Amino acid sequence: MTDQPSESQSAQTNSKNGFIQWLIVALILMTALSLLAVHLPERLKLLLVYAIVYGLISGGVLTTLAVKFGVPNSKKLILTIVCLIIFGQSLVLSLSHQRYKEATLKQFKADQTSIVLDRMFSAGEPPEAPEARKQYEQFLDQFQAAKADRREKEQRLLQISSYLQHRLSPVANLKTPWPHLFWFLELVLCCLSAIWASRQVTQAESEKPAIQDSSEAES
Repeated sequence: MTDQPSESQSAQTNSKNGFIQWLIVALILMTALSLLAVHLPERLKLLLVYAIVYGLISGGVLTTLAVKFGVPNSKKLILTIVCLIIFGQSLVLSLSHQRYKEATLKQFKADQTSIVLDRMFSAGEPPEAPEARKQYEQFLDQFQAAKADRREKEQRLLQISSYLQHRLSPVANLKTPWPHLFWFLELVLCCLSAIWASRQVTQAESEKPAIQDSSEAES
């Protein structure tokens, strides 16, 4: 007599092992896809469209891999795919922001005006004439204020909110919190498109046995 509890336990173990293996491969795949997405030419990163395409590709590929690893179609699988999509999009945002920061710092370092003026003031002596000394101190105060503004602008441009505004700048000049909300909208659309693609793959896989059975019956 077949030991049904033993068979059920073995099936659960195989399903669990398949899920873990799929999850590891899925994490590697999402990391690679995110790295590829970051280095795509900017002309291909169309707003909204880019996020939807990312979701379609990710959802379809992840579900196909789940079928290969024997992971059953369930709410757990869909939820895991959504979490992987959020991870991938967050990684794309983080890496893109890092590239933006490096480019911004490079631009600021290329401007040597403040460094030259700073050296000039530190090396020079204030004039002795009262009127000239007064003008010198006024100019020095203006320079220090401009220098502080430049540092504040640099720090502001390095923030992630500045990068999100930069993404939208070709279309519109939106202030906080609209760039953040737009990115969240892209994330939602990306997850929805991934779920849709996942269901299409699942439906196609479920129809395969019926097609095979009908073909065998006809033969």
